Amino acid sequence: MDQSLAGALRRLDDAGELLRVPGPVSVEFDMAAVLWELSHGPTVVFDQVVDHAMPVVGNLLNRRDKLAVALGVPLPELQGRLAAALSAPLPPERVPAGAWAERVLPGDVDLGRLLPIPYVNEHDGGRYITAGLLICRDPASGRHNVSICRMHVVETGGLSLFLAPTHSRAFLDRHRAAGTRMEVAVVLGVHPAVTVASQFLTPHDERGIAGGLLGEPLRVARCRTVDVDVPAEADIVLEGFIDPEVRAVEGPFGEISGAYAGGGQGPLLQITAVGTRGAPMFPMIVGGGHPEHLVTGALAREAGLLESIRQVAPGVRGVRLTEGGMCRFHAVVAIDKQFEGEGKTAGIAALGAQDLLKVVTVVDADVDLDDHSAVEWAVATRMAAREDLLVLPGMKSNPIDPTATDGMVTKVLIDATVPLSRPRTPRSAVGVSAAAAARARQIVAETRGPAG
Repeated sequence: MDQSLAGALRRLDDAGELLRVPGPVSVEFDMAAVLWELSHGPTVVFDQVVDHAMPVVGNLLNRRDKLAVALGVPLPELQGRLAAALSAPLPPERVPAGAWAERVLPGDVDLGRLLPIPYVNEHDGGRYITAGLLICRDPASGRHNVSICRMHVVETGGLSLFLAPTHSRAFLDRHRAAGTRMEVAVVLGVHPAVTVASQFLTPHDERGIAGGLLGEPLRVARCRTVDVDVPAEADIVLEGFIDPEVRAVEGPFGEISGAYAGGGQGPLLQITAVGTRGAPMFPMIVGGGHPEHLVTGALAREAGLLESIRQVAPGVRGVRLTEGGMCRFHAVVAIDKQFEGEGKTAGIAALGAQDLLKVVTVVDADVDLDDHSAVEWAVATRMAAREDLLVLPGMKSNPIDPTATDGMVTKVLIDATVPLSRPRTPRSAVGVSAAAAARARQIVAETRGPAG
């Protein structure tokens, strides 16, 4: 399979989901503004960025169906494919050299001049790499980890990072304790499957999950100046290291909650080498609650929740992190309930599986997860608050949750499933017959006429 970004873009183009903007556009908010304007629309390629020869691509994963297209998977099968990749990863396969090694530059390059790194939000602290995959290794086990984090371009050189309390930061803490620096690579321009794999909350190597999604091992190649293996088909690779004791200004930046975060000090990534393809593309994700910011993480988080819930509620049929809940804070879970209490069991499993998640609504399998009105209808007609509303105070949260206090938050579970002892009345139980509805459509069409 073609594991490159270019290959994925060809599939999107064939599906009518690619728009090329001939330009010119500026790195100063132009591209972010266009991507907001087309927030649920096609993938966008900015062919002419002022003062840069490199095109920029955005809206790559602003809808779930984009990943399905890139993988050649029917959309209804996508969540199952994601869950299967998590449970049955394929270890990466090392190849002699990466496509990103066509052009190799030293580490003292001016990143702001070399790459079309954008200004994203009006009050961000500077230019940000927002779609870069940070790849590092556990100094104890040697396991690779892949993640996305905020990367603030520092005027004096390098990138100041925000590392959430996940594996990358744990690895850095181990280096700090050992008095060693952490070798890393930032990878840009990869197949969307690799980007989505980076978002799984797993103790395993995300490169193996990428292989599971692709249906074949992810091809990787060793960096030139650091002991890190990165996707061989990447467009751009920044090699470097983090000294745990060196920090630089990071932020503010428009975060997923829709508010600015940061404005403090972050670990400084010092660049040792840069490699690119002959004709690379630079990816960007608009921060601050843009659909791509939400969906990129939601795809993996939903699949992870599906697997966690399945351990205790085999009747789970699907999970959706809602856009209104920033694809992090609110989830809807559909189950084919087999025994009383399974709705609450499923919801508690979900709340315990992800620290950012704080409202879970569990519905029966006949409710369309993507129909917000249907979900609200289930809550309104199937939930009895005294029995079906659970409030759970003092649960672990995450630093980007603006409502957290001392790292904790109150979580809520809504069980909107029908008791097995009561007949389940479908939402469409009341109305006219199908024949009457068809006749009505004919009457309306004839009344409006050709110009209707």
